[in-house]
This record gives sequence, structure tokens and C-alpha cells, in this order.
Amino acid sequence: MIREKVVKVQGNYRDPGLIERVSANFRKFWVDIKWMNVNCDNNNNCILYLSLYDRYNLGNVDLSILTLSKMVDIDYVEIINDYNVKNFELNYNNSERYEWGEKVEQSAWQGIYRK
Repeated sequence: MIREKVVKVQGNYRDPGLIERVSANFRKFWVDIKWMNVNCDNNNNCILYLSLYDRYNLGNVDLSILTLSKMVDIDYVEIINDYNVKNFELNYNNSERYEWGEKVEQSAWQGIYRK
């Protein structure tokens, strides 16, 4: 079982509480955040990269990701499967996307949000 996952979250930044609400979502499921990187643009769109770690091995990471995808300010949550982290730069080739608690097929969104 993989105990660490990297996720990409896109949300609408209407107040500084967005980052706190994302963090609180994982905290209530006893999921640790090892690191977080946040980038916001001028249109109030924020992209958060988080490394989640299930230290207590409870298996709540997937449940917390689905719950996060149902939050009001969150557009989508991607689980990044094949990634490489180097000096705060994240490169990845494979991911899974969840919107409103449901998995979105890759052909429906590929090329829209990714470079």
C-alpha cells in the first residue's frame, strides 16, 4: 500500500481561508501534509500541490481526497501518480482527476488544464 500521494488541487481564491480549509480537510481524517506549494494568478485561481502521508496507516487518504473534491471553492483534485520533485519543481506524466467526488475520465479533460 502506498502511504504517500501527491495531489494537485485547483481552487477559487476568494479569501486566505482556502489554504486553511484544504489543510483542515486532511487534518480531520488524520492525514499528514509533508509539503505544500501554492501558486495563485491574477484571476483568483490557485493551484496547490500537496504531498499527503498516511502516517498512522488508517487508509483515509482516498476518502479525504474525495471529500476535498466536493468542497465549494475547489474546481478539481488530481492524484499525481508518476512524478519527480526537484527544488520545488514538480514534473509528472500520469494523474487521476476527481470533481465533486467522482472520477473524471482522462479523455474528457486531457489537454485542457495540462501543458
